[in-house]
Order: sequence, then C-alpha cells, then structure tokens
Amino acid sequence: MAVTSPYTVDFKIDVDRDLRLVHVTLAGVPSPEDVGWIAEELGAAVLSLGAGAGRHCTLYDARGVHVLPQATADFVLKNFADTETTRGARRLAFVASTMLTRLQIRRIVEARPRARLFEDVEQARLWLLGAD
Repeated sequence: MAVTSPYTVDFKIDVDRDLRLVHVTLAGVPSPEDVGWIAEELGAAVLSLGAGAGRHCTLYDARGVHVLPQATADFVLKNFADTETTRGARRLAFVASTMLTRLQIRRIVEARPRARLFEDVEQARLWLLGAD
C-alpha cells in the first residue's frame, strides 16, 4: 500500500509591474516545505520589480486554503514576523474564506505591521493600492 501525503497545494504568482502589486493565489493544504518553495518563487517575483521591489504590495488570496496544518501555520507565522523574509513589502493583504483559516491568518496579521485580513479580494486590492 502506497503512503500518500495529506498535503497538496496549488499556487500562482502574478506581478503587475505598473502597480507594483504581487498577487499570490493559494489552494489546497500546504506543508511547511511547500511554503518554503512558494516563498522562493515569490522572492524571485518581487526581485523582478527591479527598483519597485520594497515599495511593492502583496496580496495573498488564500480562499482556496481551508486549513493550515499546525506545522505550516507556525512556519508561516515565524516567517511573516521577519520583514526580511517577506522582502519588505509596503503592505500585505490576506484574503481567506473559512473561519479556521481566517483565525490562523489573523495571528500573522497581528505579528506583522502593515498587514490586514479581508474577506473580499477587491477590498484587499483597494486597501493595498491606497495612499499610506
């Protein structure tokens, strides 16, 4: 009998250079290792902004994530508390749909200045692109 992993994740990273907006869409049940790989690709996307890196905003659309395993939630919280890990984004917005994921993400938002949690992607975009 084959052992299967309880983790599966799909993600997409879009970069709008004109708006200096990085949009990450996540779905599934990510492992800490998945989050590490996603962070590497996100870092490359941010660096592709050139001089706009560090003045960018990041939108994390996690509506497709229904729960973060505890090990993943702890890993994510540790990394988001470190501004260097998240490439110095000017603002971070998170969108989540389930109560459990919202509670888990709320811990991240509390640990990170200039981060907010939203129920709607458009509200998140408006806040991200608004004046400081």
